[in-house]
Amino acid sequence: MFWFWAPEAVDHLEIAAFYSLATGAGYLLMRRFRVSSPWSLLLVSPVVAYVVEGVITPVMYTGGPMIPVFPAWFAFWHGVLAFAGLVFGLRRLLLDRAIGALAAVAVGLGLFWGTWSSTLRLPENVNDEELIADLGQLTVLEPGGFGAYVVVFTAILIASHWLISFVWPEPEPVRTRPSQVVRGGEWLVGLLCLAGATGWTFVIPWALPMFLAYVGLQVAGLRWYRDRMSAPLPPTLLDQLGGRVSVISLAPLALMAPVAAGTYAVIWALDPSDIALRVVMYTVIAVQGVAGFVVTVMALRRARRTSGSAAVGDALRGAEQLATQDLA
Repeated sequence: MFWFWAPEAVDHLEIAAFYSLATGAGYLLMRRFRVSSPWSLLLVSPVVAYVVEGVITPVMYTGGPMIPVFPAWFAFWHGVLAFAGLVFGLRRLLLDRAIGALAAVAVGLGLFWGTWSSTLRLPENVNDEELIADLGQLTVLEPGGFGAYVVVFTAILIASHWLISFVWPEPEPVRTRPSQVVRGGEWLVGLLCLAGATGWTFVIPWALPMFLAYVGLQVAGLRWYRDRMSAPLPPTLLDQLGGRVSVISLAPLALMAPVAAGTYAVIWALDPSDIALRVVMYTVIAVQGVAGFVVTVMALRRARRTSGSAAVGDALRGAEQLATQDLA
């Protein structure tokens, strides 16, 4: 959405199909561990990113000396910004009819979209051999073409948030074990992810161990989070975000297209040097990488700390109950 447009329209449908694997993995984790808060959602978000860049593509494993922290950039880009932000964050604001906040988010995203997309003209981006091998020669769109592009994709985003209200999952009863449907989905998505990461291992030997380690860390955090829950269990985020979105609340999102197109046109007219564009690009990457790392670590620490606090609390409650029984 922010940086990439394919030479053929069908390529975007193909990409959407592949990305549905990552989204499905995130959804199933949310179901399995009863994710019910923004912080627990941030434990799921990096897994979505790791599936995108570690299963669909092997980019996660190609960071050179930065490999240990390289996935943090994707954890923010695909996880925090796309999965947590554009899906669940926007839906929360839409259901709350927070018109002002939605307008501010749309303007901010538009400014970022137009600026980031301008970096595609850099030779190392538009002539990227891997993208060309997959999709053919990339094209740097002129302002008019980019304007049409952002209108189409903004319309898709708006339509998606309207349509998803009609298929949003119904609240599930609290179960001690997941339903057969969820378990079947977990096996299918898990095997597909495992097969994808294993396939990249034939080219990059550390791909599968690295994928399992990073995903395993997030799953451990989700286990810590789930284990500290006590009755009555809070409603999950999926349950909290059920309901229909009004057309009026969707209207502010339309601001994203003209703001993005205008930003891109201004940068096009200014014709900045490649050095200036590289400064913008690497600044964005650095900021997102740091933010992704900080958010991921904070979410894990919060889950671990809360798990420990809950264990102490359960022990104290148990001792109190025993004491009460003895007195009785």
